[in-house]
Amino acid sequence: MKIKFCGAAQEVTGSAHHLLINDSFSVLLDCGLFQGIDEAEALNRKWGFEPKDLDCLILSHAHIDHCGRIPKLVKEGFRGKIYCTPATRSLATILLLDSAKIQENDAEYENKKLAKRKHGEFEKVQPLYTISDVLKCLNLFITISYETEFKINNHLSFKFRDAGHILGSASVFLNIHEEDKNFSLVFSGDLGRPNRPILRDPHPFRSC
Repeated sequence: MKIKFCGAAQEVTGSAHHLLINDSFSVLLDCGLFQGIDEAEALNRKWGFEPKDLDCLILSHAHIDHCGRIPKLVKEGFRGKIYCTPATRSLATILLLDSAKIQENDAEYENKKLAKRKHGEFEKVQPLYTISDVLKCLNLFITISYETEFKINNHLSFKFRDAGHILGSASVFLNIHEEDKNFSLVFSGDLGRPNRPILRDPHPFRSC
């Protein structure tokens, strides 16, 4: 198994972590937007992997720094399934449509400024993705309830466990089988605090 950290490493936003299992099965944990840093624009337009080579995406929760680049991922060739909890899909639909509208409005504003300054032909700023891109990516979402063991193939199964962060947020407990070895790996996502209104306490996970 190989692990590559493509975001939220030495950085808070842009959560994206790439697993390669048996040198052939490619999994992405989260696909978040970089936010609030000078390099965000450049970081949001490149990957540490090829989107078309990914087999699936497992999403911890719907905050934009964890799901905000999914439409771009699909736009650039990803065709696998996106696994998340039912509430995460519902919230991600709202947040991604809102994010796309912001992307479109920002690009329109920048192009108006460029038009005034250039007084002729210029290369237009393109939004990271559009509302149309969001609608396409939503067709790939598959919802899995908490505490339900889901087998993707003979090499990988996983279970969502309530992370108590926002509605639908999950830690991901992965069972990985490579040749004659079994691995347990936990991707915590963002963990909430105990004793909060509405949300359940974070559910502890087994050792890994």
